[in-house]
Amino acid sequence: MKGFTPLPNGYFTKYATTPVSILPFNPKSRITAERYIEKLAFLLTKFSADISLRGSTLYGIAGKGEIEIGIYPPEKKWKEIIDMLKIHFGKIGTLEKNYARFNDVFDGFEIEVILLRGHDAFVDKKLTEYILHSPKILREYEKLKRKFSYSKREYMIRKNSFFEKIISTLPGV
Repeated sequence: MKGFTPLPNGYFTKYATTPVSILPFNPKSRITAERYIEKLAFLLTKFSADISLRGSTLYGIAGKGEIEIGIYPPEKKWKEIIDMLKIHFGKIGTLEKNYARFNDVFDGFEIEVILLRGHDAFVDKKLTEYILHSPKILREYEKLKRKFSYSKREYMIRKNSFFEKIISTLPGV
């Protein structure tokens, strides 16, 4: 299998065409993210899930100003962790076959807690590492985000296309 699980036709129509606010990188977001990750690690201690910072806060680039945290649970613990997080957060923002998202606010920052499993988790980690260690790709990514921020739908389509292009070049994914 190459890349992420394919998205269904029309997937991006769920996003509005309203603009996305792109904010400069805020160093305080990393400190807040570290504290939030500690909180999640404590909550998920018994599950041995990998938890890591991802997205613009990790990369130190402009973004929507939110903090994205990835949770990569053991396959056998996926449902149990989802159920526990539903109790903790009160509700789930998105639930798909290999993807789940919860939203929170912490220390003045919007937090997206994103769970990925299986091959999608593997690909996400590889993609994140590649982008993190590729200054040219980081600059291209930040430029793309600014260029297509006039529409959340277009922003999401272009980001997805950008990621898929990179993934197609990564060995072993």
